[in-house]
Amino acid sequence: MDRQTASVELSNEEFLKEVRMLIAEGHDVTLRVRGVSMRPFLEDRRDKIVLTRPGVPEIGDAVLAEIAPGKYVYHRIVRIEDGQLTLRGDGNVYGTEQCGVGDIAASTKQFIRKGKTYLPDGRRWRCYSALWPKCPLARRVLLAVYRRLPVAWR
Repeated sequence: MDRQTASVELSNEEFLKEVRMLIAEGHDVTLRVRGVSMRPFLEDRRDKIVLTRPGVPEIGDAVLAEIAPGKYVYHRIVRIEDGQLTLRGDGNVYGTEQCGVGDIAASTKQFIRKGKTYLPDGRRWRCYSALWPKCPLARRVLLAVYRRLPVAWR
């Protein structure tokens, strides 16, 4: 018996709008990471994140946020001031994004890195995050070294 598989193509904007709706309804959503802005912790097309309803944002939280109409990023909160958030991907050296607290579409429930599950408030993940440098120059050097590592070591 032949089985046919239907496929649907959605733009990132349409897809993440649906994800946001599912999360608002109380569902958790698992997504495969796309892009390199969260390197070295999360690798493009290898790792996954489990998203859930946003809670009270804290510095260090990784969130899915709408930074402009239809434009979403999954980055870490680096500053909170008067209801405005500054976000930066772990793999970004200089660039940051801004959004309001109400623009957070989802918080992270779990990270799935190389098949292992980490909780965002777990000791191992917090340590991992705390060791990542805030200084742009140190970040740039470490990311350059990371990119030169054999894929099996990443």
